[in-house]
Amino acid sequence: MMMRNSWFNVRGITAGTALLIGILVSSSSGSQVQQLRALPVKFSFVVLGDTRAGDPACDSVYGNLIAAAMERKPAFVVNTGDQIDKPGNKDHWRRFWELSKPVNVPYFLTVGNHDAHVEVAGSEETFKEQGDLPGGKLYYSFVAGKALFIVLDSYLKNEDKRITGAQFAWLEDTLSRSQEKLRFVFIHHPLFPEQGKGKHHGNSLDRYTAERDRLQALFVRYRVSAVFLGHEHLYLRKTRDGIPHVITGGGGAPLYADDLSGGFHHFVFVTVEENTFHAEAVDVQGRVRDRF
Repeated sequence: MMMRNSWFNVRGITAGTALLIGILVSSSSGSQVQQLRALPVKFSFVVLGDTRAGDPACDSVYGNLIAAAMERKPAFVVNTGDQIDKPGNKDHWRRFWELSKPVNVPYFLTVGNHDAHVEVAGSEETFKEQGDLPGGKLYYSFVAGKALFIVLDSYLKNEDKRITGAQFAWLEDTLSRSQEKLRFVFIHHPLFPEQGKGKHHGNSLDRYTAERDRLQALFVRYRVSAVFLGHEHLYLRKTRDGIPHVITGGGGAPLYADDLSGGFHHFVFVTVEENTFHAEAVDVQGRVRDRF
């Protein structure tokens, strides 16, 4: 079933058994891509990030969140990065998949600095072992129903905290070719972290403001519906140029803010219907903390 350069395999875990779920990225045929493309006009997906599996203090939170998220029966899950605690640690990856046993739908991963780090030899290769990446790239896209989903890598070697070069060209081409009215983007590092909330203001994609602004302008030009981000261990939603930027970094890692400032563990549940969407931020107690 698996064809290199045609399939991106992400691991779904069900009934305690690991299996690879093939998600077609190219135009070749395949049951999984057909299932995603054939989703009804109304479907839902879950977004969460900074789960940091392998750290015992994070594991129980992530386990509780992902179990609660799956009770809502999403069509798939997207993680905004830092799935594990230590880059390249295979035991942490095994722990991540063990904790992800409730997930019986496609699970899409975004590269975070705790997943693959330029100073940790072999960590990028270990990330790639979690799936068969088309062309060996850590950024990719797929279509679900009538919506386009784009996952970017903001930690490429020599391009960390930037979306530039070949990746930017690929992104522009992907957006320009898209016929879908809804377009969702996922990146680990935020474009607009807020000073005084979190720990990474000035050291995310905002570290290189010219390239950050070029990326945002591309999102505006092609009417991106929403951008989901991680890295800051909190929940923060702000709108820039009409586009919601949602930092969802409360998947289990130690929090960076007090509760009133978004410092609560959570996942985001997004419902797509026709050419619109709405979302809820749900905390670990099951309370809806934000709607948009």
